[in-house]
Amino acid sequence: MIKVVGIGAGGDTLTLRAVREIRKAEVIIGYRGYIRQIENFIGPNTKVIETDVDQIELRIRQALSMKERNTVIISSGDPMVFGMGSRLADRADEIIPGITAISLAASILKVPLDNFAVINASTYSSPLPEILSRLNSAINGKFNIGIYNLNPVKRRVDALTIEKIVKESANGWTFYIISNAMKSNQSVISGKVQDLDITIVNMNSLLMLRPVVK
Repeated sequence: MIKVVGIGAGGDTLTLRAVREIRKAEVIIGYRGYIRQIENFIGPNTKVIETDVDQIELRIRQALSMKERNTVIISSGDPMVFGMGSRLADRADEIIPGITAISLAASILKVPLDNFAVINASTYSSPLPEILSRLNSAINGKFNIGIYNLNPVKRRVDALTIEKIVKESANGWTFYIISNAMKSNQSVISGKVQDLDITIVNMNSLLMLRPVVK
């Protein structure tokens, strides 16, 4: 049996259900950074398989090869929001939800998500023109927007192109860069989009855009 378990940001953001599934797992597979966040809940006889962050296909193959055992594959945030659940939706026996980054950010900032959009900035998932089209549509709809998976280090040109679109199309909006949400090293940077420096965003951050509130 394969279960994809969302762990939110780890720590206090783990759900009771996630803790229960981790404790009773025979095998746990995940990026080593995520394993560190749940190691206090892993049973002494559980087989733990750690991988590098970008070894997504390897984790999938490992999980499928151990489907006869109670196997848990770890996903940060919510598995179905740009997580491992999206890759295993048709093959996992169960997907256990977690708290996704924009929910954490909204609580930290006290910004209601009555109308919001989330966008995956990773060009591994979609071509840049499609990402920009979605971003423009969300801005035109005046949604609160959460942009996931910005990586100015490895995808600098893409990030700078997104910054340009934001500054041109979301004039007067407020930006927030929430890093390491709900962790001891949490930080928040905010300002008007005209002053946004997208190069300070990293893979532990969420960029949130808020329309002008009238």
